[in-house]
Amino acid sequence: MAKKKALLSAALIAALLTACSGGQGQVASSGEGGGAEGEAKGQQSLVTSDPVELVLYSTAATSEEEVQKKFIDPIQQQFPNFTIKYIKKGKGTNIDELVAAGQQIDIYYESVNFFHTVTKFGLAYDMTELIKKHNIDIGKFEPTMIDYAQGMSGNGIYGLPVWSENVILFYNKDIFDKFGVPYPTNGMTWNELHQLAKQLTRSDGGKQYLGFAASPSHTLRANQFSLTFLDSQTDKATINANEQWKKLFDYYYIAPSNDPGFRKAMEGLKNKLPYKDPFLKERNLAMLAYLSQLDWAAGGAEGMNWDIAALPTFEELPNVGSSAYPFYWGVTAQSKHKDEAMAVIKFLTDTEYQTKQVRSGTMTTLKDEAIKQQFGQDSPYKDKNLSAVFHNSYAALPIKSMYEGDAQKAYEDTVHEAALGVSDLNTLFRKIEETANKAVDAVKAGN
Repeated sequence: MAKKKALLSAALIAALLTACSGGQGQVASSGEGGGAEGEAKGQQSLVTSDPVELVLYSTAATSEEEVQKKFIDPIQQQFPNFTIKYIKKGKGTNIDELVAAGQQIDIYYESVNFFHTVTKFGLAYDMTELIKKHNIDIGKFEPTMIDYAQGMSGNGIYGLPVWSENVILFYNKDIFDKFGVPYPTNGMTWNELHQLAKQLTRSDGGKQYLGFAASPSHTLRANQFSLTFLDSQTDKATINANEQWKKLFDYYYIAPSNDPGFRKAMEGLKNKLPYKDPFLKERNLAMLAYLSQLDWAAGGAEGMNWDIAALPTFEELPNVGSSAYPFYWGVTAQSKHKDEAMAVIKFLTDTEYQTKQVRSGTMTTLKDEAIKQQFGQDSPYKDKNLSAVFHNSYAALPIKSMYEGDAQKAYEDTVHEAALGVSDLNTLFRKIEETANKAVDAVKAGN
């Protein structure tokens, strides 16, 4: 009898506590029943059941339609009481304007510059305790992405990677077929790619064909040697401090353009390396190293027989591709709904959501090989060489100076000069060093 009374009293106390809390649990429960069901119950105990509006913002150029379909709809289906308000970057809604106006932002996302932005504008929030509270296993992510996040957060963690990109090789099969040249394959070295490019850089029927070009901004930022533009401790240009810069410039830009016809074509492009238009519109560029965004190729390559291959590798770095290009999502310091914002990020990094996105053609940030193998299977690209995307391992994401972006233009502009052969590398590198350092000094001085 006493035992029954004790049990009834415990049940009554639990019921009263639940009623008083209004359904708003503040501490994670272990979840009843175990497994996915138990985890879901534990998750719900961390967030309010009342209506909540979460403001989502990014400086990334993501359309409202894409955000709605890819993020907002799935989030609101998972959390029916959440309303996600997306503020798109634009005139009057730039990050500095929003912060100055006191606009609350609950969740912020951006690519690798995420950490610079949240620090600069006072949005940075160490989510370490929230991650533990919401039972998120950071060991499930690609290690280079977490190492970078922690290194850029002072050993805390301001953001978690939700999706990623890397640099791969796009190619036009029609040009290869025209000249009887074998297609590029996964596992090629840069020397092997250069041999293919030489066979395809030729004039035929009054049309100049170009073998290979690389997107300067992406191949520089995500380079295979993990070099940074600036020393993270001194904020000074590294261009003359590391001999590997010369190899990158040579293999990425100089060797593929070392042909009179190629350089004449560059002059017609206002002294720039060929880029998207020669590949998608003029269709005289056979190969392009670019981010693994399959949609952009499909959107402009109608009627083109295109495919992809893994980025070629350096012989001293076998199987190492570009660094990852992850997009980090973080709860902001100003958010009044940190548990709800964290619940959203957890949902976006869970296996179920990640698998659906991978199958649609979005790269996962998880290291789970079973998920990676499903890449693009529900997309229009399932007939492409999709194994190329995850073929290489990621180069390390190095810790970067807060002024890294301010130095980029000095490097990127000089890439074209190097490809044109207008000056020797030593002269160009001195120019890069001087220009980059001046740009950083100007920013520090507030000019």
